[in-house]
Amino acid sequence: MHLNATVSASAFDEHYQMALVYCFDRERNYCFSLSRFPEEDEIEVMVLDQINHKVGDLSVELRGSTLNVTLDKSLAAHLDGHTTYAIGLLGIEGPERDDLCDALRKIFEGKQGLKLED
Repeated sequence: MHLNATVSASAFDEHYQMALVYCFDRERNYCFSLSRFPEEDEIEVMVLDQINHKVGDLSVELRGSTLNVTLDKSLAAHLDGHTTYAIGLLGIEGPERDDLCDALRKIFEGKQGLKLED
């Protein structure tokens, strides 16, 4: 699935008490998020609005202003069936991109599957 989304990201969100990346495509009215509570080992993937599932591992690559996410078929089946997401991140430059990278590093702390490129 291809999305063009605004993004908010935090290595530790004070309100939700977790690391999170939240992407929202206004045109499609579709959200995609990754989050992880500090005391949990699993990453929560959410799509649409509140369809979520926790997983031990997944593949996420940030290349420039595009976030590419690959889910295995069993995880996709728990969500909305998509195994790949190409999310064009709108207005993600400088400090916003740094915040996104920090949040992704925190979400993937101690895990495989994260690749960050300029």
